[in-house]
Amino acid sequence: MVELKETFPPADPSSTHKVNVQFWTYGKQGPISSNHEVSVPEWRDLEDNYGSTARQQLGSLMRDFRPAHGGQLILWHGEAGTGKTLALRALAWEWRDWCEFNYIVDPDSFFGEHADYLMSVLTQPGYAEMPDPRFMRMAAASGYVPHRGPSEDEEGSKAWRLLVLEDTGELLTPDAKSVIGQGLSRFLNVVDGLIGQGLRVLVLVTTNEPIKALHPAVARPGRCAANIEFEPLTAEEASAWFERMGSDGRADGTLTLAELYARLEGREVGDVPPAGFAG
Repeated sequence: MVELKETFPPADPSSTHKVNVQFWTYGKQGPISSNHEVSVPEWRDLEDNYGSTARQQLGSLMRDFRPAHGGQLILWHGEAGTGKTLALRALAWEWRDWCEFNYIVDPDSFFGEHADYLMSVLTQPGYAEMPDPRFMRMAAASGYVPHRGPSEDEEGSKAWRLLVLEDTGELLTPDAKSVIGQGLSRFLNVVDGLIGQGLRVLVLVTTNEPIKALHPAVARPGRCAANIEFEPLTAEEASAWFERMGSDGRADGTLTLAELYARLEGREVGDVPPAGFAG
């Protein structure tokens, strides 16, 4: 076996531009996770798709970000089609050496009535490798203690985890607590409270809705590490984009990234649905 491993070493993930992402959802028997390899690009191949302000902010986040220095919440907001999911894929690649990506499929349940869902994701990084939850409950009743797998300090693990919550801006609005109840409180406890202390967890929230005003508890200094607005490209930036793509297209006004690619390919924006993070 040793000789085989030396002869045929594991493939270098960087050669295929894929990263492993753990997807979480809540089922009838409790939290369920599945791991998928997601194809991702490098930031340098994407940065020209963004306006100057967002490009600068994203570049700093991709390459120079230091976790635990300035808050554990990352907020991306802007209208649909401005490239948030595409940037998220690039972030997974740029952070691959030190951060594990956990995608929450159903954030309403995650911060809602099922407290075991949130705690399973935060405190059991090896949950996907454990037996069926029904067996775990019976085993616990009989006094059986399962093998927990390698700790975060052992070789092969990553120092930080990122919880990805797409299209979840309602958690951050001034009236969030009256609309979704205790979800806001649990959310804040993860990013900057007792629940999140010592867990090395970052939370990235994306939303298509304009964030005119954040909830005071979210906006306070030290909680939000990055607040990036994704805007359509100006007419000048869009025309330059067409030129880089080898097209003679011109823009008379602002255009989103989705609109740029649609024009480049000679179709309407709604002809092809936007790709999701797992697509």
